Order: sequence, then C-alpha cells, then structure tokens
Amino acid sequence: MDNYDINSIESLSFKEGVRQRIQMYLGSSTTEGLWQGLKEIINNSTDESHAGFGKKIIITVDEQNQKFSVRDFGRSVPFGFREDGENVLVSIFSKPHTGGKFNHKAYAQSVGTNGIGSSATCLSASFFIVKSYRDGIVAIAKFEEGDNTSYEEKETKEPNGTLITYSPSKEVFKDAEKPLTYKRICEEVENISYLNSGVQFEVINSNNSQTKTFYSENGIADFIVNKIKKPLLSKPIMTTKSDGTDEVEVALIWTEEKEQSFCFVNGGFCNEGGAPITGIKTSITNTLKRLIDKNIEPEIFRKGLCYVVNCKVANPSFEGQTKNRINNTNLRTLASQATKECLEQFSYTAEFETIANIIRRFQRAEKAADKAREAELAQNKEIDNASRKKVLLATKLVDCRYHNEKSQLMICEGKSAKGALVKARNSDTTACFDLRGKLINTLKNNDEKIVKNEEITQLHIALGCGIGERFNINKLRYGKIVIMCDMDKDGYAIACLILTFFYTFYPQLLKAGKIYWGVTPLFKVVSKGKTYFAYNDEEFKKLPKGDVTRFKGLGESQPSDFRQTIFSENARMVQMTMEDGNAAAEYFDILLGTNIEERRKYVFANADFDNLED
Repeated sequence: MDNYDINSIESLSFKEGVRQRIQMYLGSSTTEGLWQGLKEIINNSTDESHAGFGKKIIITVDEQNQKFSVRDFGRSVPFGFREDGENVLVSIFSKPHTGGKFNHKAYAQSVGTNGIGSSATCLSASFFIVKSYRDGIVAIAKFEEGDNTSYEEKETKEPNGTLITYSPSKEVFKDAEKPLTYKRICEEVENISYLNSGVQFEVINSNNSQTKTFYSENGIADFIVNKIKKPLLSKPIMTTKSDGTDEVEVALIWTEEKEQSFCFVNGGFCNEGGAPITGIKTSITNTLKRLIDKNIEPEIFRKGLCYVVNCKVANPSFEGQTKNRINNTNLRTLASQATKECLEQFSYTAEFETIANIIRRFQRAEKAADKAREAELAQNKEIDNASRKKVLLATKLVDCRYHNEKSQLMICEGKSAKGALVKARNSDTTACFDLRGKLINTLKNNDEKIVKNEEITQLHIALGCGIGERFNINKLRYGKIVIMCDMDKDGYAIACLILTFFYTFYPQLLKAGKIYWGVTPLFKVVSKGKTYFAYNDEEFKKLPKGDVTRFKGLGESQPSDFRQTIFSENARMVQMTMEDGNAAAEYFDILLGTNIEERRKYVFANADFDNLED
C-alpha cells in the first residue's frame, strides 16, 4: 500500500475497460446487463427502420447456450477500408465513438448516439460475428473475447441487411443470477414493437423452434390498450406535437388500476422517464385544475392514469450509457403542450364529465382518508395517555392477573352480567369488560364522534395493541376476546355492533382468529338434583321435566350457571371470521347507515309483514 507511485498508474485499452468495467457500458454485470447488450444490437436495427429501411427484424434465441442473433433488412453496416487504411466494419464494433450517428446525414433520429453500445456488446462477448450484406457482397468480421480474429468479403445472394450472432462472456457477466430467457426477450421485444409501428419482429426459440411475431399498426395506442386491463375510457386520448426538429406523441387513459407512466425515445424505453414525463405531469395538473377544480391535489388527477410518451429526437441527451433517462429540456415543453391540447380536446367529449366525477370522488375519498388518519392519531394519543388509563378503566375493566395466550377478555352488556361473570371466572386468566347498552356504530358515526366516545377509548386501552399503523398483535393483552350478549334480537344487535367495532379498528384480530362469540343457554332445567341446560328450543324439548328457568338475558344468570356453561370444559364458543365482520358491517351499513333507499329495499325484501306485532 505504501508503493503508490507513477508505476501504480495503469492505462486500460477500450477492450480491457469494457471487460473489466462492463457496468459503465451496459449498466450491470447481471442478467440486466445481458439484456442491455442484446437491446443495443436490436436498437441498431430499429434505427434503420426509423430511417426508412427494413420493415422486418428477426431475433433468434438459443436460451440453453445463451447465444443470440439479430437479422435486419436495412442498408447494412458499411464495410471496407477507408483511405487511412481503417477497416470500417471491425472498427465499428471494437473502437469507441465509431459510427454513423454523430451527424444527421445517415440518421435523422436514433437511439444510439455514442458509438459505444454495440461495440460494448461485441467486446464483452465470448464470440461475436457480424455479417453485413450489401449489393451481392457479404463482409464477415469475427471476434473472440473481444479480439478481431478474422475478416473476409465474398459474394452472396442474401438480401441487404445485417446479421449479428454472439454469446456473452460468462467471465464478464459473472454476476448474472440467471440466463437471459426467451420469455423475457419476447416481453421486451413486444414493447419495442409498439414504438416501431409497421415493423414486424420475429423472435425464434432455436431450442424448440417456437416463433412469436410482434407487430403494431397503431404504435403507442396499441401499447396502452394492451398494457391495461380495466380502462375507464373507450379508447386512449392522443395527440402529437413537433417543433420542426423533434416530435412527441402522447397517449393517456384513466383506469381502475394504479398510476403508470412510460417514456420511449427513438424506439428505446427510458424506464426512469425524464424531461417529457415531467412535462406531462405538470400539464395534467395545470390543465385539469383549470377544467375541473383548482383545489384538487395533483396526485388525485393522476390516480389510475396510464400515460405514454413516444419521442423522436434528433440529438437525444441521455443520462448514462444505459439510456434510462432522457434530459432534453425541449421535450418537456413539447410533452406539456401536447398534453394540454390532448386534455382540452377531451374536455369536449361525453366521457370527460365521467372522468371529472371520478376525480372529484377520489378527492372526497382522500379527504375522508386524511380525516381518518387524523382521527387515528388522536385515538392513539388518547390511548397513550397513561395518566388517564387507570381512571378510565376503573369502573369498566375487572382485569386478570396474567396476560398471555391463555387469558381472555369477556365483553358483556351491563354491570349485572359482569358481576356474575366476575364471581364465576378464574381471576388468573379471565378479564371482564361491561358496556352501557349498545356500543356506538363505528361505521355510521363520524371520526370525531368516535374519537370522543369514552367507551371506545376504554376498549382500545383494555386491548393494548394500538390501532392503524401502530397496531402490534404481539402487544394484545389477551389470547382471545369473547363477545357475551343476550341471546335475543337486542343482544344480537349489540354483538353485531361489537363485531363491527373489531372489523373497523382490528381486522387483523378477526383474521388471526382472536374474536369469539360466547354462546349462553336459553333454558335451565333442575330435575332430581341435577341441572341441565338447553341452548335452543330443540334441545329444550329433549330435556327431562323439572323446574324450568327461561333466561331472558345474561343479567339473570347466576355465577353457578356461568361456571357450568361458559366457563366449563363444554363451553360453546364460536370463532368469528373476517367474513363475519364484513357481513356485520354490511348489514349495519344498510340498516343504520345513510342510504335510505337501500334500507327500504332490504326491509321490503326480508320483513314478514303478516307477523308484525301491534
């Protein structure tokens, strides 16, 4: 380490630089780098098609041996020896900054501009063969591990174009976690086809002779239609804008899916977007604020929106050799103008108001969500108010000594029922919590009212596991929660309200199977010194004759009754599920919610009007 002097300084050749630092040229030494190398070769062929030469590209994949070939039918790569003795074909694939895309004589617009991509693919290959067919002559240059091993020219009957065959070096792409697959290549080529309308792509699997053909007539309109599954419009809205040198094509469609954006430049995909995507977003916000509502947040306008921009650029300025981001500032302006015109034209259609109403609904939902988050924070703050916990729970909770998987919290209606349960319980493992009649409906009432409800706060504190983002099931103080209510219509209503509470604040507990309904008997029969219990009329008919007690509610039960039923080995417990919570919430929304028409339909469909009491 001490001998750092002039002899420590090395100069790498271009080939050595590529093979030792492939990340600088193809972005990665992993499978992504393998694809980037193949894409560089395909890009050369699509550049030819953009220039108006060649409408068919054939890609052959030997997945097993990681061997790839690309054949186009363009003008072919120039070959021969320049006046300075330079072998042009060899130089194009082995020297940096060598190509025909530095001026606009050969290509008005192209993906490759640096003269590095295809040479990086060549120099990082174990073998690389380029065949250039032009006017009855084929020039063939062969490379092995980045070195040119042969060059020849001979007659041919093949049509004009270029054929490149190569295999990436395992030594260079040593970090490739998996091979480049036929399936992956087909997916990528399908996307490329949308950016090269009118060009046919054939992808052949040489291992099984499978062939897939990709062709797009309508460009990004086809792309956007095939990319989404749940559109909210009959077709994408589109427009094109040009400044005389560069051109952008913009397509947008709202969907029931998440927001998606795609940026393409001269037939290549820029997965990080760049200037044109920024222009689209800005224009969406400014235009729709003017057309719909200036108070709506920008992300609401883009909720569910899929937007694509296809740029044809004379002098693209990419961020890095992998071309993941386009920086040309004029593209931002063009994309913004195109989007503005697109949306203004759309505003005169019948579908515009549909989208406008959806956006307004999203805004209302977001505001409701904001209020819910604020309420959640307020509720957690109240729960955390340790100084009040003992005061709040003093009259509500009779706790157990131990809190673990074997402990249980029984939630019952009224102090009488709680008193009997407390006397009958095992104080080590059972806690009791009483409600004053019906619990507040956590679906019907607003967040502010729910937060201020003392009984709701007391329940939260008793459970101890937090709500919302602060929920932690490991902090739940009881192994299970048991709902104890009268076995009549009023009791069922209270049980549903309690279940709705858990569905609203603790769906995780329902999913984890922590919530139970404690079933208590309707009848007690004492006969010849023995006590029998019946939970329904059918069971009651089968009991022996004796002294009969009909329980009208939990408050009429004695501690001894609970010891023989709910606290016995034969206790009847029904485990509640997420589906039960969902059903309870649905019925309460219908019966106690604000939708009067839905409630009317339900009542008329389910009520027995012949048996109504006076």
